[in-house]
Amino acid sequence: MNKERVNQLINDLKSADYCCHRIIELNMELEVLNHKKLGLSHESIELTKEQQRSSKPMPTFHGGYTSPVAKLYDIEQKESEILYYRRRLNECKPIELLSFRDQNILFDLYVFKIPRNIVIEKYGYTVKGLYKHIYSVMSKVL
Repeated sequence: MNKERVNQLINDLKSADYCCHRIIELNMELEVLNHKKLGLSHESIELTKEQQRSSKPMPTFHGGYTSPVAKLYDIEQKESEILYYRRRLNECKPIELLSFRDQNILFDLYVFKIPRNIVIEKYGYTVKGLYKHIYSVMSKVL
């Protein structure tokens, strides 16, 4: 049971980088949606590559209409996805209870993805000793 929780915490730490990038992307998409919701943007007409290369004039038409309710629904979906990724990041909170040296070991291995050979030289462990130390320290926290 405890080993499973340690493995889950390590997997959460490995995915922290993706979660941070995804939150940034979603915030940028939210900004665009809020801009559209306020009516401050204008959606341009999408032309195909053949139409772009054509010398003949293209017919003009109005772009697709998106109702305000649909825009609010999209915003709500993005916000719920942001909350999901924030919850996943909060699952890494027990790592804050470790010493700074142990935190640095975990960040070097799983966040910065430094090869383990460099990490064991840097902190003076063997490969087996490093992972044994990680599991023992993390099982004390959990």
